[in-house]
Amino acid sequence: MRTGFQLLLGPGGAAPEGLPLELSWDEGVLKGILRQENPVLGEIQLAFQSRLEGLRLSPLPLPPPSLTVGGEVQPQREGLLLKLEVALALPEGRSWGERAFFRLLQAVFFHALEKTLSQQRGLGV
Repeated sequence: MRTGFQLLLGPGGAAPEGLPLELSWDEGVLKGILRQENPVLGEIQLAFQSRLEGLRLSPLPLPPPSLTVGGEVQPQREGLLLKLEVALALPEGRSWGERAFFRLLQAVFFHALEKTLSQQRGLGV
């Protein structure tokens, strides 16, 4: 399960205010942590890393639970427009119950992410 959205970063790569997201650039690698309140697990922190190759962001693998983030970067007068594809990386479910639980977590995560993004200025789903 994946979702796409756009994120307009301000000067210096600053994320929009009010978004539960920490971003940093380190030698061509975008690093971030997305915080989300989950009704089942409480607050979760999902890390991600993506390498900038030209104007493309290629996801770098992190151990689950984490995010896989890729997409493209478009320079704008106001900053950088990121067109992102996001997937939630979870451990492999060993039983049908674990797999069903992880699918439920993914659905809750993406629903909450889309709700958060739709409330923020400078973002689009």
